[in-house]
Amino acid sequence: MKPRSLRFYLGLLALGLLVPLVLFAAGAVSRFAVSQREARAQGMRETARALTLVVERELGQSVRALEVLSHSAPLSQGDLETFHATCQAVVASQAQWGSLFLLDVEGRTMFSTDQPFGTDLTALVDERPYVREVVETGRVVISDFPSPRLQGAPTVAVAMPVRRQGVLAGVLVATYAMQHFDKLWDEQRVPGDWLGALVDEEGVILSRSRGRARFVGTKARPEYVERIRASREGFFATQTVDGMKSFTAYSRLRLVPWTVSFSGPREVFAASVNQSLFALLIAGLGCCAVATAWAAWVSRRMTRPLRALARAARERPDSADAFTNVGPTGISELEDLRATLALTAAMVMEREAALRTKMTEAEAANLAKDQFLAMLGHELRNPLSAITSGVKVLSVTEGAASRERARALVERQALHLARLVDDLLDVERVSSGRILLQKQTMDLSECVRRAVAALESSGRTQAHQVEVEAPRAWLEGDASRLEQVVTNLVSNALKYTPHGGRVRVVTREEPGHVVLEVSDTGDGLSPDLQERVFELFFQAERTLDRAQGGLGIGLTLVKRLVELHGGSVRAHSDGLAKGSTFTVRLPRGQVEQAPVLQDAPVAPASGRHVLLVDDHTDSRQLVRELLEMEGHTVSEAEDGPSGLARARELRPEVVLLDIGLPGLDGYEVARALRSTDEGRDLVLIAVTGYGLEEDRRRALEAGFDEHLVKPVDLARLRELLLPTKRAAPAYST
Repeated sequence: MKPRSLRFYLGLLALGLLVPLVLFAAGAVSRFAVSQREARAQGMRETARALTLVVERELGQSVRALEVLSHSAPLSQGDLETFHATCQAVVASQAQWGSLFLLDVEGRTMFSTDQPFGTDLTALVDERPYVREVVETGRVVISDFPSPRLQGAPTVAVAMPVRRQGVLAGVLVATYAMQHFDKLWDEQRVPGDWLGALVDEEGVILSRSRGRARFVGTKARPEYVERIRASREGFFATQTVDGMKSFTAYSRLRLVPWTVSFSGPREVFAASVNQSLFALLIAGLGCCAVATAWAAWVSRRMTRPLRALARAARERPDSADAFTNVGPTGISELEDLRATLALTAAMVMEREAALRTKMTEAEAANLAKDQFLAMLGHELRNPLSAITSGVKVLSVTEGAASRERARALVERQALHLARLVDDLLDVERVSSGRILLQKQTMDLSECVRRAVAALESSGRTQAHQVEVEAPRAWLEGDASRLEQVVTNLVSNALKYTPHGGRVRVVTREEPGHVVLEVSDTGDGLSPDLQERVFELFFQAERTLDRAQGGLGIGLTLVKRLVELHGGSVRAHSDGLAKGSTFTVRLPRGQVEQAPVLQDAPVAPASGRHVLLVDDHTDSRQLVRELLEMEGHTVSEAEDGPSGLARARELRPEVVLLDIGLPGLDGYEVARALRSTDEGRDLVLIAVTGYGLEEDRRRALEAGFDEHLVKPVDLARLRELLLPTKRAAPAYST
C-alpha cells in the first residue's frame, strides 16, 4: 500500500467526523421536532383538562345548590308556598339557571318558578328520560342533550331527588342555560383561530367558542365522535364541522358524560416547530463548515511538530535534550508525546531503582520466612528430640526412677509440642474470625490457678518464684480461652525472667471490669518494643541457643482473644532489665454480683465397655492401653463400616469415634447409630484432629455427645467415661 501523508488521514478523519455529525444533527432535529409536537400536544391536553375542571365546577355548584334546596325545611314540612318563594329567590341569584320546578314521582309538575304559586300545572307531565332515571336510581341526573324550555334558548336540566323520611317524594329540576357555558370560552381567552367546544355523549354540540349560533345544537363529525368515545382523554388530528384542519385535545367530564375539546389549526401548531427545524438546520450546516476549516488548520499545526520530533529522534535518539529542544507545539497530545520521549530515560532509571527496592523487600520477606521456618524447626525439633530420646530410654532402662523420669519428659515435651501447634492454629482461627466464644459466668481466679498449676506440673516454674494473688473475680467469658490467655502471659514472663526471678499474677475487680496483671523482674522492654510486642512473630533479640524458646505468637494470640471478649491488653516496662507488666482489662458483662457455686454430685468410677474406632493403628493401640489401665473393657474397629457393625453387634456403653474414617466418616456413623434403638442411649464422643468451631458444631448436629481434639485431654476423657456424667457446675445469683 502506498504511504500517505498525515494530512490525508486527517482529512479522512474529518470526513469520518462530519458524516456522523450530519447524521446526528438530522436525528437531533427530528427528535427536537417530535419533542416540540409532544410538548404542544401536552399543553393542549392540560388546557382541555383545565376546561373540564371549570365545567365540572360550574355544574357541581348547581348540584350542591339543588341538594341544599332539596333538604330545605319548608319542603320537608310540606310548605310548598314558602318553598316556591325560596326557589324564585335562588333562581334570581343564579344567573345560569332559567327556572326551577318540582315534579312528583309520576312526573306531574307541582309548581314552577316561571308561574305564580297556585297555578294548576298537574296536567303537565314530564316524561323525559332524566326524570325516569332519577326515579329509578335515586341519584342526581344531568341531561346530556339540549332541552327546550317553555320559552327561551335551549337548556340542560339538572334533576335532584327529593326525599321525605328516606322515601323518594319528588324531583327538583333546574334548567341550566347553555348560553352560560359561552362565558367559559371568553374567560379562558381562547384565541380567535383556536376552537373550544363542549359536546354531549351523542356528539351534540352544547357550546362553542365561535360560530355558536350556527353550530350549537348540531352534531359533530362522526369520526370526531368515534375518537372521543374511545377513551377519557386523547389527542388526534381531525377536521372541525366548519372545515378547519386541526389538532384536537379532549377530556371527558366525570360528573356527566360530556366532553371538552380544545382544537388548534395545524398551520399554527406546526409553525414554531418548522421555524425551530429551519434554525437547527442552518446551525448544523454552519457547524459542518466550521469543522471542515478547523480540521484543515489543525492538520497543518500537527504535521510540522511531528516532523520536528521525528527528525530529533533520528538525530539523537539516546538523548532527552533532543526532544526538549523542539519548540512548543501548542497541542497537548504532542506536548505529552514530547515530554514522554524526553522522560523515557529517567523513567527507566526510576523503574530500575523501584525494582531494586522491591527485590530488597522480597529478600527481606524471604529472610523473615527463612528465620521463622528455622525458628519453627528449632522449636519443633527440641521436643521431638526429647521425645525420641525419652522413648529410647524407656526401651533400654530397667530402673523405675529412670523410667518415670523418661515418661514425665515424654509427656511434658508432647504437651509442649501440642501447645505450639494449638497456638499456630488459634492465631489463624482468630485472624480469620472462625473462633466463636462459649461465654458463661466464670471466675477468672480459677483460670489463673489452673494455668499456674499446669505450668507447675510441667516443671516450668521450678527456677522462678511465682506469686499468685487471685481473689474471686466473676465475669462473662470463655473459660478455656481466658485460661489460654493466662498461660501465654505467665509463660512469656517465665521465658524472659532469669532463674531466681519473680513472676507475680494478680486479679482484681474494678467498676464494670475485671483486671488481670502479670508482672515479672525479667529483661524488660524498651519503649519501641512496648508498641510492637503484640505483633505476629515478633520477638526481641535472642542468642543463638534460643534458650527462651517460642515462636513469637503467644502475645498476638493473647491480644486477639482479649479483644474478642471486648477487652484490652497493654504492656508496660520501665526499661531494659527492669521487668515488665502486662495488664488485661475485661468487661464484667451481665454479672451483677458474685455467683454462689453449687457442687454437683460425683458418681463413683467404674469400668465401662468402650468401642474405639480409629484408622490410625498406633494411636488406637495406645489409647486402648490407657483405657484398659483405667479399668475399662475396650473393643476396636479400624474403619467406618466395621465400627458401625461392631457397635450394633457388641452394644457398648461408650463409642470413641474418629471423624476421618475410610468407608464411612464419623458423622455418617454417628447418624446411623442414632437412628437405631440400640444407638440412642450410647455415649458418642468424637476424637479427632479437626478442631474448628464449625467441626464441633457439625459433630453435635450429627449426634455426638462431646467433641475432643487430639491429643486428648485425659482428665476430660476420664470425666466423660464416668458411669454418670459429672454434672456441670450450677450457678445461682
